[in-house]
Parts: sequence; C-alpha cells; structure tokens
Amino acid sequence: MERKPPGPKSTTARAATGISPKLKHATSKSVPHPTRELKPPPGGAAVRMYRIGHGDCFLIAFAGENPERPSYVLIDCGYKPKSPDMIVPPTNVKAIGSDIIATTGGMVDVAIVTHEHQDHVNGFNAKNFPELKVGEVWFAWTENPDDDVANALRKKFNDRLLGLIDARFELGAAGSTEVSRDIDWYLEFELGEQAEGFNGLQHSAASGKDPSKSANKQAMEFLRNCAGGKSEYLYPHEKPRCVPGAKSARVYVLGPPRDPDKIDDLDPLGDEAFGEEHSTNHLGLDASAATGLAAPLVSSPFPRRYALPLGDAFTNASFGAFFREHYGQPGSVDLEPDDGSEVSAGPEWRRIDAHNVADPGTLALAMNNATNNASLVLAFELTKGGKVLLFVGDAQAGNWRSWSDKEFNDRGEAIAAKNLLGRTVLYKVGHHCSHNATLNGKLDSKHPNLAWMAQGAAGDEFVAMITAVEAWAHQKPKPDWNHPMPQIKAALLEKAGQRVLQTDTNLNSTAWRSFPGTVDEQPLWFDLTIEP
Repeated sequence: MERKPPGPKSTTARAATGISPKLKHATSKSVPHPTRELKPPPGGAAVRMYRIGHGDCFLIAFAGENPERPSYVLIDCGYKPKSPDMIVPPTNVKAIGSDIIATTGGMVDVAIVTHEHQDHVNGFNAKNFPELKVGEVWFAWTENPDDDVANALRKKFNDRLLGLIDARFELGAAGSTEVSRDIDWYLEFELGEQAEGFNGLQHSAASGKDPSKSANKQAMEFLRNCAGGKSEYLYPHEKPRCVPGAKSARVYVLGPPRDPDKIDDLDPLGDEAFGEEHSTNHLGLDASAATGLAAPLVSSPFPRRYALPLGDAFTNASFGAFFREHYGQPGSVDLEPDDGSEVSAGPEWRRIDAHNVADPGTLALAMNNATNNASLVLAFELTKGGKVLLFVGDAQAGNWRSWSDKEFNDRGEAIAAKNLLGRTVLYKVGHHCSHNATLNGKLDSKHPNLAWMAQGAAGDEFVAMITAVEAWAHQKPKPDWNHPMPQIKAALLEKAGQRVLQTDTNLNSTAWRSFPGTVDEQPLWFDLTIEP
C-alpha cells in the first residue's frame, strides 16, 4: 500500500497527481531566473542543490539564532568541464556563484570542502565569488598541517603525483598513446586543470610548475582567505558540533577514518555491492577501458602493517637475511648456484617490484580513488534527536565501514551511526552514484549501508540527490563512466518512493509519488524544504 503523508486537503491532490501542487518546473529559457530567498521553516532546513554539472554544489539554510537570518552552509562548488553545457537548459558556475552571493548577502557562515577534486572545488575563485565572506572553512583532518598521519598521507600522495608526472614525461608527446591520454585525463582531475590542450607534460620538472600549487589547492586557499585564514579540521566521531549561526542544527563527523588502511580500502565486498561489481573498477569503468590494459586493477590483499618497503626489506633485522638469500638485493649481481643447479642463489628476477605492476594508468586510478575515500562525511541533525541530512562527498567502501567503528558521546549519551542513518531524510548520494560509493546491505548488516537509512517516519519523506549529468558521463572514449549506476539508482528510487533528484533530470520527466515536502525547480537549482 502506498504511503500518504499526513496533512491538509493538498494531500489528496498530491496522491492523485504524484506531484506536489507547490512544485514548479524549469522553463525552457536558458537565462536563469533571478535568485529567490532560501528560507528554512522554524527548526528546519532548506537545501538548494545547484545544477552545476557533473559535480557538487549545495547551499543549506538552517533556522538561525537570529530569526531574521538563517545560518548558511555551503558544501563544495565544482564541476567537470563542459558538463554544465549538457544540462537542458545549460547552466554555468558564474551564475551559480552570483546566486549564492545574492542569496546569502555575500556572507556564508560555513564553507565546507569534502575533498580535493576538481568537480568539488574548481568553482571557488574570485571571479565566481567576488567579495565572498566566510565565517569558517571546514576541511577533513587529512588537510591538517599539524597532524602527523595527515602529513604522511600527503607525502604519499605527492610522491605518487610526481611519479605519475614523471611517467607521463617518459611517454613523450601529448596524445601519442592511449596510456598517455589516460594519464593526462587523471592529472587534469587531480590538479584541477581545465585549460584547452592540457597535458601532463605541462607539469613535468622541465616546466618549472609546482604541483603543490595546483588549481585545486588554489581554490581551497581562496576559501581560507575568504575566512581570514580561519580553518577547522574535523575528525571522525568527535563530539557533535554546533553549526555556527544555527539555532539548533548540529553536525556529526562520520569520516574519513583516521586509518590509512581504511582510506586505501576501496571496493565493496560480497553483499556490500550492488549488481555485478567484479567487472568494474572503482570508477564504475571496465578495467581495460580505464587503463588501456587487459588486466584489472589489483591491490595487495594484506594490510600495510604486514608489509615492508622494498628499500627496508633487505636490511631488516628479522627478515633481511631471508630476502637477500632468496630475492636478491637491489643492485646485486646474480651469483652462480653452488650446487650446480641452473638457478641463481639470489635471483633479482624473483621479485615482482611495484614498478612491474603499478603501471601509470593503475597508479592514476589508485590516486583518484584514495582522494575520494578521504572525503569528509557529515550528518547534519536539525534538532536533538531529530531529522538528519547526510552528505558523504565521494566516500567509498572503507570510509563507509568506518562510520560504525565508534559511537558519539553527546553529553554522556551514546549515539551510533546506525541511529543517525535511521533518522536520515536526505541523502546526498556518494560519487555521482558510482558503484563503490553507496553500500548495499540489510538492516541487520554489521556495516553501514543504504538499508540503515530512513527508518520509521523518516522513510515517508526520504529524498536522494544524485549529482550526475549522464550525457557527459557516458561520452566515449572518455570518460565513459557508469554514473549513475543503474542498480543503485533503482534501489534509491524504490527506497525513496521515486523521490530522487538528479542534476540533469527535470521533474516533469520523473514519476514522483506523494511527496510530503516542497520542491522548487529552476534552471539553476532544486530547492527542498525540510520541516523539523
């Protein structure tokens, strides 16, 4: 039996038409409408999902301490180049920046960067946000310059990045091979480049460019400057934070995990997966299509605590003699066997070194995935014990699993991730609805998953928001991404009673049923009003 929300006479109209009578559809004009007030109800929230392209940009208005002004929270602002042109009508980031300035009066209480990827940050600059003022900027703990684990992760990433740039240099002229084109593609993503004719050679050592000053990093620095340098670094399972300027809204930090092994833990296992996952890599691509290679991406089955770096293995006090005897120290000369056999006593060829398997394409994919899995994951609670808005960035399997590692201490009360997900009425779908950014499962599964969300009354108004432009994602040969993954979208549509908003989809082409809230659709955005 189909659920019908409680309410006045308009409930009957909603049930009959499948669309709220307050719903407004996008016009065919390409010029966006003038901005509209984003006003939350008392104790509630209003969420503006900008149709920025294949990327994320959200403005949330929470009921404010000052009744005359909401608390404004801006989460990400980025897109993949050319993807806004594939929305009907087309949008552009400059118009979106202008709308954010006009809506907030040029003052955002909190600006949040979930992670350092082009499609989440490349909209942040002075051209799009002239004279923007920000109260605080929130980053994941992985950006904290005073955190030793974060610094080690950044060093690892930078080493990989430089290695990828060097590999691109070794391949020579731009576009000469499929592998070189793949590397250019992922370097553009990691560095945030979007100029015509970009290729990885433009960041080689000979170019004199410093990869640490990439476009992505400049965008993040722009936000810091807008906040006068005031940055907060959020840690998982810390005590609930008040949202600055909000009357009652708080935020629970679920991820990323402060464990490098879990950040490197990328893909769903067993019943965590939707559909046939064995044939796809972490971007939802066929493995051979992603790298130009026949073999899929393979990672070590062992946690890093059981591994020794090659440079340390041969001098290790416990195991060094074994490695020297059986695998040949780097730079050593193979010795003739003493027993007359044909095998050397210490053959270097027995080793399968990282450079033998970590081809440039695979390295690029691994870098991309690890950055996604370091996404800041936030559960916004409207009132104590009330409704929750879940924003997961591009968090992937290891990040998801870590949410239930600990409980939150809310003034002596233990709050579990399962409790927060059960009260979730809005889910910002992870990584454009790709295969490893929403976990499958059941209500009694040990790992967090879609089934944990929207229990009880929350299920009557659960809404999912997918930030995807299918026409852009399905282009061949690049990117040819499976965004959104059909199996996950189908599960979301079923769970949400068809209440799924997607960047490139107009409401008049969907089959919504008995939607209990108010949605306003305009060329630049979807507005969703959430009562407390």
